[in-house]
Amino acid sequence: PSELSPTYTVTLSYQLPRHPKVYVVDPVLDPGDGRKLPHVYSGDRLCLYSKGEWNWSMHIADTVLPWAAEWLFHYELWLVTDRWAGGGHLYTSGPGP
Repeated sequence: PSELSPTYTVTLSYQLPRHPKVYVVDPVLDPGDGRKLPHVYSGDRLCLYSKGEWNWSMHIADTVLPWAAEWLFHYELWLVTDRWAGGGHLYTSGPGP
């Protein structure tokens, strides 16, 4: 997400008609202090957009992947400030879109 960031490895799975699912596999997302990760669905799947903001006609490389990088940028800020600056709903639960 930035020049000062560690390198993140993500995995993306996608099968029509479902939405893409993005997970960070390395390094493990763990603030190490008991805080619950913000903006993730069950299984720590990244919450990258709200219902209706992405559809199958949109290119994943132009939408979902840059959104994942932006999510990681906000994650790094959250680690330091304990404030999620990425918008949306602070904590997400359930299966997601």
